Amino acid sequence: MGKRYISPVSRKILASLKTALKLKDEEFYDIGCQAWTNFLYNLDESTLVGLIEEVVAVMKPLVKKRPEEMAPVLTSVLVETPSVKEFLANMPLLPEDDSLSIINQAILEHQLKVVGESERPPPATLQPAGHESVEVRVNALHRLRHNQPAIHLLTTQSDNVHTTISELFTVILKVLNEIHLNIESELFIVQLVTELGRAFLADTDANTQTCASYAMLEVTRLYGIRESGSGEATPIGSQAWEKLPYHLQEIIYPLLTSKYMLSTGNNRSSVTLPSPIFGSDKAKTFQQWLTSWECSLVDLLQGERASQVFSACKPILRRDTTTAIYLLPSILICMLCETSDHHQQITTQVLSVMNQLQEKDKDEAALSIISIEIKQLAVETVFSALDYLSKWSQKKRQAETQGKKGRAAFIPSTQLHQVMSFLEKIPADILAHTSYKSHAYSPALMHIEAYIKDNPLQVKEHLLFLQVSECFVLKSIER
Repeated sequence: MGKRYISPVSRKILASLKTALKLKDEEFYDIGCQAWTNFLYNLDESTLVGLIEEVVAVMKPLVKKRPEEMAPVLTSVLVETPSVKEFLANMPLLPEDDSLSIINQAILEHQLKVVGESERPPPATLQPAGHESVEVRVNALHRLRHNQPAIHLLTTQSDNVHTTISELFTVILKVLNEIHLNIESELFIVQLVTELGRAFLADTDANTQTCASYAMLEVTRLYGIRESGSGEATPIGSQAWEKLPYHLQEIIYPLLTSKYMLSTGNNRSSVTLPSPIFGSDKAKTFQQWLTSWECSLVDLLQGERASQVFSACKPILRRDTTTAIYLLPSILICMLCETSDHHQQITTQVLSVMNQLQEKDKDEAALSIISIEIKQLAVETVFSALDYLSKWSQKKRQAETQGKKGRAAFIPSTQLHQVMSFLEKIPADILAHTSYKSHAYSPALMHIEAYIKDNPLQVKEHLLFLQVSECFVLKSIER
C-alpha cells in the first residue's frame, strides 16, 4: 500500500500487531516478522519518529525469538535513519545476539554521550518514564531500577535536591495536573485531548481505540481544534492545537476527515439506577460503580457544552478506568455549578462510600478480598475528587478576589457558592475517620482538628482518636 496509506493509520496497525504478539505459535512468529518488517518500511520518517520508542519496547519479545530476521529492518530504522538517532539514548538494549550487536553498540554510544562522565542516571531515561505507552514506561523504570546506586548518591551527597531527582519525581508522580476553572479554558481542552490520546495509545484493544477516537473526534469538532487559519478552527481551538504535542496532532489529523456514529442513539442509559449506586448490585466491581455513577451524572448535565463534551466521552470512560477517574472531578464541577438540585444525590453517593469503609461487617467470613479492594479504591477516588473540588474553590476564590480593593465582605459567585456549599455538607468527622481507616493519618488529623474547631463541645468524644492520629503523624515525621 505504501507510506501514503500506512502512515495515517499507523496507530491502528500498531495496535493489531501488538495483539498478534500474544500468539506464541512458531508459525505466527514468522508471520509477525514479515508484518513488522513491512510495517516499519512503510512509515514516513515523521511517523516513525513518533512511534519508534513504543515499537522497540513492544517488539522485544519477537526480537528475542527471531533476532536474525528482525535485525535488517531494525538496523535500517535505528542506525541508518538520521532523525531517529537522537532517540537512541531512550532505547532499552535489545537481546544479546551477534546480529543485533551494531544496534546495541549504537544505543550504548548515545547513552554514554548523554551521561558523559557524571555518575547519574541518563536524563533521557526520565522522559520515557512518563510516556503514554505502558511498555515504554516499564522499560524506562526498569532502567532506573538498575541505576539505584547513582540515584541514592544524588539524594545523599548534598543538602540541596539534585535536578535529576527533582525531574524524576516530577515525571513519576505526574505533578502536571493543573486545576482548570471551566471547560471552556485552553488548559482543560489540552488536558482532555491529551488524556484521550493517552487512552488511545495505551490500549491494544481496537474497540477501546475506536471509543477514544470517537471522543477525540467530537471534542475537536466541538471546540474547533484545528490549525490556525483552517475553516472550522476557533481562536481557542487554534491555541489548544499549538499546545498539543506532535504525536497527538498526528493522531487527530485522520480524524478530521473521519465519521464515527454511536450505535446506541442518544447515548443515554434507559436503566434506572439505585441511589446510592455504591453497595448495590450495579456496583459489583470498582469499574462498574465508577462508570455507572459517572454516566448517570453526565445524563443529568443541563449545560449544552458540558453535556456534549462528556457524553462524547462516555464510551471511552466505560472502557478505560484511568480516563473515568480523570474525568470525574470535571464532571462534578459542572454538575455542582449548574444547579443545587442534585447536590444531595452526590452527597449521598460520597457518604455511602465513606460509611461502608467504616462499617464492621457482621459476617466477616463472607467478606471477600475483592470487596475490600473495591471499598478502598472507591474511597481513594472520592477523596481525590473532593481534594480537586477544594483546590478548585481556592483557585476560583483567588480569581474572584484578584484586583478588588477595600475591606468589603467577599461575596462569591453563584458557581463558587454552590461548590463551597456542597463541600460543607460533607461532615469533617466522617472525613477524618475515613482517612484514618485508609491509613492517611495526616489528613485524618487535619479533618478532626477542623471538626473540633467548629464543634468545641465535641472534643471529648474524639480525644482518643485525636491522640492516636497525632501519634502516627509524629512517628511518620521521625522516620
